[in-house]
Amino acid sequence: MTQVHPETQWPRWEIFKQDSEKRPYQAVGSVHAGDPDHALLTARNVFVRRPAAVSLWAVREADILIATPEEAASRPELFQTPGEAETYHVGVKKSHKRSMTFVDLVGTVDASGPGDALRQAKEQHADALAWLVFPSSAIVRTDDDPGTVESWFAPARDKTYKQQQYYGVIGKHVGELKRSGRMPGRATEEAPGAGHRGDDHPHDAFPAEQTAHEVKR
Repeated sequence: MTQVHPETQWPRWEIFKQDSEKRPYQAVGSVHAGDPDHALLTARNVFVRRPAAVSLWAVREADILIATPEEAASRPELFQTPGEAETYHVGVKKSHKRSMTFVDLVGTVDASGPGDALRQAKEQHADALAWLVFPSSAIVRTDDDPGTVESWFAPARDKTYKQQQYYGVIGKHVGELKRSGRMPGRATEEAPGAGHRGDDHPHDAFPAEQTAHEVKR
């Protein structure tokens, strides 16, 4: 197995995308980048080439504290993770359903550190499948001015891209064809000459007695 040496890779950044001003930021994946600007540019190329977006956040993986209920139960020291007292963003994972996004940012808490923020997130969203917190000061974001939004995201918004679910599934189309009587059926009558393959041996068509007689001779 290939060993990965952390010092040979750029830091990893988690990317949060906002599809519109009325939508929450959602975690869409991660990139490796050498600095904040590099992280945002890479994120735009990877995650915003076609789907709509109005803003991107990048947060270094090292600044994020995340835990599942199982990890929170087995590692209570996570709630003692030290850090700066400030405002922390809270993200939760609510479903196992496969999606292009993984965690929704649902609000902020004022906490004494990331451990305290994680504790508050767990209390406020007890039914979550995972909690994620990071300080506001760790966010690198795209500018909100109209010029930046237009130059970064407008070309993507105008793409004629459709999500996979737009096209439905094959079974749905087959059902529609059957209901409308347009589904081709199997032939009920054999066409002339049917039943004989081109590779059939001529003796296969002889009566059984004749074939046995010829074999005796």
